[in-house]
Amino acid sequence: MSTLLERVRGHLDRRKHRMQHRFRTDVASRNRILAWSTAALVAVAALALLVRLLLELPMLAGVVAAVIGVLVVRAAMLRPAAPPHVHGLPGVPEPKVCPAPEPADRGPFVVAVRWLGAVAALTVALAPPLVVGLAVLLLVAAAAPVIADKVVLWRARLTLRRALKAYEPRFVLGYGGYGGGPIHVGMWEPHLLASGDRGVIVGLRSHYCAELRAAIRPSMPWISAGSDVLGDMRVLTVPSVTTFFYVHNAPGHLKLMGIRSVRHVWLGHGDSDKAGSHHTRHLRYDVLVASGEAAIDRYTRHGVQIPRERFVLLGRPQSGDVLPAAVPVTEVARPTVLYAPTWTGNGKMTDFSSMRVADRILQALLDAGTDVVFRPHPVFLRDAYWSGRLEELNAILAADHEDPATPGRHVWGEEAVRGWSVAECMNHADALVSDVSSVVSDWLASGKPYLMVSMVHDLDEFAEAVPVAAGGYMVDRDLTGLPDVLARMLHEDPLAARRRELKVHVLGEFEGDASARAFAEWVHEMAHTPMVRG
Repeated sequence: MSTLLERVRGHLDRRKHRMQHRFRTDVASRNRILAWSTAALVAVAALALLVRLLLELPMLAGVVAAVIGVLVVRAAMLRPAAPPHVHGLPGVPEPKVCPAPEPADRGPFVVAVRWLGAVAALTVALAPPLVVGLAVLLLVAAAAPVIADKVVLWRARLTLRRALKAYEPRFVLGYGGYGGGPIHVGMWEPHLLASGDRGVIVGLRSHYCAELRAAIRPSMPWISAGSDVLGDMRVLTVPSVTTFFYVHNAPGHLKLMGIRSVRHVWLGHGDSDKAGSHHTRHLRYDVLVASGEAAIDRYTRHGVQIPRERFVLLGRPQSGDVLPAAVPVTEVARPTVLYAPTWTGNGKMTDFSSMRVADRILQALLDAGTDVVFRPHPVFLRDAYWSGRLEELNAILAADHEDPATPGRHVWGEEAVRGWSVAECMNHADALVSDVSSVVSDWLASGKPYLMVSMVHDLDEFAEAVPVAAGGYMVDRDLTGLPDVLARMLHEDPLAARRRELKVHVLGEFEGDASARAFAEWVHEMAHTPMVRG
């Protein structure tokens, strides 16, 4: 018997979670759920009035109480959402603190409204007018804080909608990720604005407003959605908006994608062979902007079947700032090597980072007689463990840099990570050491050699699993033969022709700023083309 009850409970929980998910991510489902819940309240009220009529109790009090009860319960049966707040949008005051404080939890009042609604229905059916009135008063008192907060939410949304209508944005840059917000937004914002059109950033994590202010200071207004993202966007998607862009694989984007009056475009935050570049969630996007044919091949290789016509190949706008080599690395007396390890990811499946062996890599580069630009993924700086580890790694370069007995002149720390852009780091270097990262794809624009550390795959399968590795020099997770591989890359470089082929396959035929110009023109076209769905 207990097993049967557990199965029933589990089934009901799954149905509840599915319903909650649909309510948060699908407008049509939300409308149906609200319509059915309203119909249920009306049916209960009608049944209570029928009983009251059969019992020949005074009807006027019952009818008034039933109408008030349905309206109040309907208004307060769900928790009020936290309102959105905005930064940098004309006509809307910014919050005094960032992130804005969460409103008081009205959960106990919502539960009280549901129970008192049932009590009010019973009194409508069975009680004299005085008892009915008392029950309705208690119900209204419990609902008052909930309704007051919903009025605050309604006013905030209305003020924001009026300001957005006046601002007339053409697109939204949506960001719902947990990590890297300033990096990913900063990567795409200037290229989106190069279209000549206005846009707004919509974030799903309120703490990012402070990070963005401190890091990239975005030019576009920044809206931090409240706890009911879909509800906010139903109000805030003004008629001028045609397109939503996405730069991260956050599941929370499903809430934004519930808005079906616009097109949803995947940009990503770099071309790489990580799982985030071939996720099944990408099947939901109307358009996928890809750098080159390699990106389309990647989906096919991993069994993600997306129609070819949903892709648009525009290269990598960011790679336009990456300059080609002035002279071959083999002719540079003391080459500079950029070491740019990727982030460790959020789990073992996404951890391609070589940071765990970074000390040995840095020492090998010093032993090879190179200058080093050390630029770890900026997210490392926000991690308590890795920020301490970075101090140890930076100390290796600092000691060599300051030793008068060595010619080493290295760049690390603030200058490499925040002072220079990724492209500037690349332009100062003659060769690259990295792992599975979009840095490698962008580096192809330079034509310079690169070495990839395979932390997950064996070397005999690395180039098949990560095709861009075929144009680079490779070492395994144990760094077997690293000094010899470095010497081959820096002093012989037999893979130059292979890199030229890969550059076209990965980044397309674009040269210089041609990709950035093509992207800006395409964004402008999309911004002025309303989405029409079949």
